[in-house]
Amino acid sequence: MRNGRFSLNTSGFCPDGMELKIMNPDKNGEGEICMRGRHIMMGYLKNDKATRETLDPEGYLHSGDLGIITDKGFLKITGRIKELIITAGGENVAPVPIEDNFKDAAPYVSNVMVIGDDKRFLSALVTFKVDVDPKTAIPSKNLTVEA
Repeated sequence: MRNGRFSLNTSGFCPDGMELKIMNPDKNGEGEICMRGRHIMMGYLKNDKATRETLDPEGYLHSGDLGIITDKGFLKITGRIKELIITAGGENVAPVPIEDNFKDAAPYVSNVMVIGDDKRFLSALVTFKVDVDPKTAIPSKNLTVEA
């Protein structure tokens, strides 16, 4: 929260001392979220190849996340560049359709995240909708009526 402003549907502002940019934005301004600052690592120890794949020559960390900067300056994460889970059996699974269908079937669910990279089976982390204080944006422990 900066200057008492917040947005429930975003990740918030870029903190002081951190630089943020959207790489290769499309016509809607969506692109890869890249950041640099003192909080970013200097590189992988004794692994120059991995360092070059993660950090560009300007020192920006390429997150692999897609996002936009809203007109009010908030960062909104919109997805991943590579949306595939590869299971231990070698199956390629796209998690987004599973997550979207789950949320459509269960309107009381706030978020769903499918996990299972290099595992024998898929799992999901599920959170339920809760009441949020409109003044402070702090979620309560009380489920919404629909949940």
